[in-house]
Amino acid sequence: MSTRTLQHICLISPKRDQWSKTGKIRDVLEKNNRYLKAWYAPNLSLLTIAGITPADIKITYIDEDFESIDFNAKYDLVGISAMTQQIVRGYEIASEFRERNIFVVIGGIHSTVMPEEALQYADAVFIGESERTWLHFLNDYRNNIEKRIYKQDKDTLPDLQHVVLPQYDIIKDKNYFKDPNYFYNMIPIQAGRGCPHDCEFCLVSKIYGKKYRMKRIDQIKLEINEIKKYFPNRLIMFADDNLFINRKFSKELLNEIKELNIRWVAQSDISIGDDDELLELIYQSGGLFLLVGFESIDPDNLRNLNKSSWKYKQLLNYKKNIDNIQKHGIIVFGSFIFGLDNDDDSVFKGVVDFMHGNFLTGQLTIATPLPGTDLLGRLKNENRLLVKEPFWDKCTFFDVLYQPKKMTVDELENGFIWAYGQLFNEDSFKKRADYLKDIYKGIDKQS
Repeated sequence: MSTRTLQHICLISPKRDQWSKTGKIRDVLEKNNRYLKAWYAPNLSLLTIAGITPADIKITYIDEDFESIDFNAKYDLVGISAMTQQIVRGYEIASEFRERNIFVVIGGIHSTVMPEEALQYADAVFIGESERTWLHFLNDYRNNIEKRIYKQDKDTLPDLQHVVLPQYDIIKDKNYFKDPNYFYNMIPIQAGRGCPHDCEFCLVSKIYGKKYRMKRIDQIKLEINEIKKYFPNRLIMFADDNLFINRKFSKELLNEIKELNIRWVAQSDISIGDDDELLELIYQSGGLFLLVGFESIDPDNLRNLNKSSWKYKQLLNYKKNIDNIQKHGIIVFGSFIFGLDNDDDSVFKGVVDFMHGNFLTGQLTIATPLPGTDLLGRLKNENRLLVKEPFWDKCTFFDVLYQPKKMTVDELENGFIWAYGQLFNEDSFKKRADYLKDIYKGIDKQS
């Protein structure tokens, strides 16, 4: 059997809408953009695939948010990784290359939950994590025996203690760090995968499992030093959905990276606010701020987010734990969702007052029924969707896609706009900054 040439692979992250498909929402977000702290980082999945790829194969990395695609370039293979809001554009890209007889593979979260759909646009589709399947595919491709689907067995998820180093150097010469309006302000790293909470709107537990799997600490330090080599002084983002699920591991990790002289951000839950030892280590090791998924301050909303009502059980500690985290010099970046079933038009003032009262910055989103989530299944059963599938390009987290229970669509959209205007402006920014400056002064005096 003849073999294929495989000398040059192009890895692509498709373009996505920066904000909303809804004009009036998009306008206010763009207007207040200077006060929003967006997290922009390279596609870690593609950097990981590049790291797995044999060194004799040339790799071109393209983030379409920053550069255009030359569809006439001579690639042997094109790989596309896409989230749901990117997938429509991803399919367009795939179709353009396939018309030129270039083999196209698609992977990522969307293809994992919608593989049959993705197969309509790609020559092969990857489901789940690809550390174990990518090299198998490359070998199959070279030998003309490739399969249509490459799937990681859920019972044997990759052992993260034996995965390769992401290939950070493929983006070192890009201009992705220079655009003052839309740019990479962080470099991603991952210490572990998985989450035990399995919230209705989220896919993490379904894709990565409910058990938190960790890399070795020496691996993580090696990756950090690799980032420092190519991107000195760049902010590092731990891409784990919750870096502190395993407190023993987290403390060991932070103790080890204290001497690396980095600044970093991560995602967490609010329960860490009662662990002074951990908070001190976060600050000492260079932790700047933590994205905390509060989701709501309504008890009924939180009670129904997952079967264990885990977030509901944290509600009484929200204020106390926020205060303790920030008094340790760590900014809490609060994440809230509007449009949950117990939200009426009072929710907006409630969240605004809560964020102002606790000096929180953060992000506000609208509940979004992503494919594969329990939320989408329930809304379909309740006949509440306002859009027909596939509505994937509208999954921006800033658009209303279903009928709220206790509000009209206009009330939800207008309340969302009002809340953003109240929270992200010069006066609110200054009050939060002054509060944090006083905290840092106190910490400096104690040092």
